[in-house]
Amino acid sequence: MATKSDIIKKIVEKYSFLDKVLVIAVVDKFFAMLSETLRNHDRIEFRGFASFSIRSYSVVNSSISSKLKKNKYFKVYFRSSQSLSNLVNE
Repeated sequence: MATKSDIIKKIVEKYSFLDKVLVIAVVDKFFAMLSETLRNHDRIEFRGFASFSIRSYSVVNSSISSKLKKNKYFKVYFRSSQSLSNLVNE
């Protein structure tokens, strides 16, 4: 699993001419923009990789099989692209 610090480390190693502080700032801003986009319930798509969107769901009382009268809840939905799925399954 790659963490944010692993990503920063790999970028700094590959592009040694970049200052580490700058790379940290760019990566932090990138993730902040992703978070803000999802917070606004907008869709994010990285072609050839995956897409992220927000899905809503309601609470269901399983004993009476009815939706409870509460606010909807939201989750981040991840869908991989076909090329990523093919790459993983090779």
